[in-house]
Amino acid sequence: MTFSLAQAPRWHLLLALTLLNILLLTPELPWAGFPPRHWIALEVPLIVGVLALLPPSRWRRWLSGLVALFALAIVFGAAGDALTQTLQGRSLNLYTDIKLVPILVELIVTNLDLPLAIAGLSAAGLAAFATGLLLARLLRGFHARNTPRALALLLVLSGGIGLAGVNVLSQDNAPAWIARLGHPAASFVRFEWQRALQTRQAMATFGRRLYDDDHAYAAPGGQALPGLADTDVILGFIESYGVAAIEREPFRAEIRPRLETIAHQLAAAGLSVATGRITAATLGGQSWLNHATFASGLPVTSQLRFELMINSPHSTLIDDFKATGHATIAIMPGITRDWPEGGRYGYDEIHTAGSMDYQGPSMGWASMPDQFTWQRVEDYALSRHDRPSFTELATLSSHAPWSPVIDMIEDWSTVEDGRVFDRWRGAGEDYATLWQDTEAMRRNYGPAIDYSLQAASGFARRYLGRNLPRGDHALMMILGDHQAAPAIIGDTPGRDVPLHVISDDPALLRGFIDNGFRPGMFPPGPQAAIPMEGMRELLHRIYGDVTPDETSPTSGSGS
Repeated sequence: MTFSLAQAPRWHLLLALTLLNILLLTPELPWAGFPPRHWIALEVPLIVGVLALLPPSRWRRWLSGLVALFALAIVFGAAGDALTQTLQGRSLNLYTDIKLVPILVELIVTNLDLPLAIAGLSAAGLAAFATGLLLARLLRGFHARNTPRALALLLVLSGGIGLAGVNVLSQDNAPAWIARLGHPAASFVRFEWQRALQTRQAMATFGRRLYDDDHAYAAPGGQALPGLADTDVILGFIESYGVAAIEREPFRAEIRPRLETIAHQLAAAGLSVATGRITAATLGGQSWLNHATFASGLPVTSQLRFELMINSPHSTLIDDFKATGHATIAIMPGITRDWPEGGRYGYDEIHTAGSMDYQGPSMGWASMPDQFTWQRVEDYALSRHDRPSFTELATLSSHAPWSPVIDMIEDWSTVEDGRVFDRWRGAGEDYATLWQDTEAMRRNYGPAIDYSLQAASGFARRYLGRNLPRGDHALMMILGDHQAAPAIIGDTPGRDVPLHVISDDPALLRGFIDNGFRPGMFPPGPQAAIPMEGMRELLHRIYGDVTPDETSPTSGSGS
């Protein structure tokens, strides 16, 4: 004898209610843990009741399938929200974050290797397909002929009245069972819809700002920085280096002594240093958005804003230094494929992972260690050109999952093509293991930042000042691109990062100190934070031929 779901309408109804309820409760899981805040999603009886009242038809089958797709969309949205809250300390924004899906897939492939990534993504896809198919069959397998009409009407009424009144009831000392009712799926959809409308308006405002920016430096071609005309300038981003590494335990126990040591070493080398506090555009990732924010003077807080900015005539710091007479150079070891955005920035030279002639082993996620990357600044910028250079670089050794952590090579002259790092070939745990062990990553985070700071300061001591080939001065800005993920450094970390400014000429630092920077390697408090989009303007106020009324205060994040 064969058995079909239609022969057991009661079980059919119960399974449909239970499965749909579980799926629609998932938006609460990321911030409430399991179990969720509510036990019953009021959307469920309304949906199931309406379907039960419909007679069998092609439209009923299609509607059942659409409900299953809707439930899966809610699940994927909830998973995306959990991921963005864990990694970036914010809620999902479908309007802008949808463009990050290819980047997320690439990150998964990079961390797990292609076979494991394909297996994992395939398993997730098959699980989603099977769940959706089961739910669709359950929903279309019962109807008014095998479900009492009174029960169907009761489901519709309970769901509809509950959706309309549960918020009011829950605010008035209602019985405890009221607190078990909610409408998480409807709330999620409403939140995302309202946010999409707000984001669309904000994007329109940002787009107008790209073309209506009245700063002189915003025009195509930029504006010169005459105060730096004879100065080599280096802008180096240290991955995941935020003020939490200095201010929060257990990281501060390792990083603060390192900063004190670096301050003494720089002074002994005849170099001056001042440190500021900068509010980055993002938290936990998307480094390129902070690079773009610093360079453009605009709050580039999403991939959509980045694409609008990079394809507009709005100028950047690269244009400013070109106008000043500098050779402009990008050193980006994290770029492993074509980088058309680099061409749009307009650098004179672009050096990525494939063109830096690194012959050593990869270092976990990093294609090469920071010490090698800094050595390439001397090779490609300071010793190669007969005019001052502006070099922007982004280091990798302190990128999640922070393994392996290696030691500095004492003799920089032996770094050469990187084969000296062969001693660490195969070091570090595999990614699949690391990403499942948050505590191990927390243990590695501090030492990784420590190594990156040693590499940057070691380069400054070796190459700035007396060792510059043309006898020019140098200005070196070292800053974090963003804080590490909240899962590593703790909840509500903020977005502030340190900016260390180092030079062989103390006069080059006076303007920074006048604008809230503090002498030494420790940043000031939150009250002195400058938005990252304000740094381009600050550089023009310090080094540019700009009168005070041509600039606006470097505060506020803009639209």
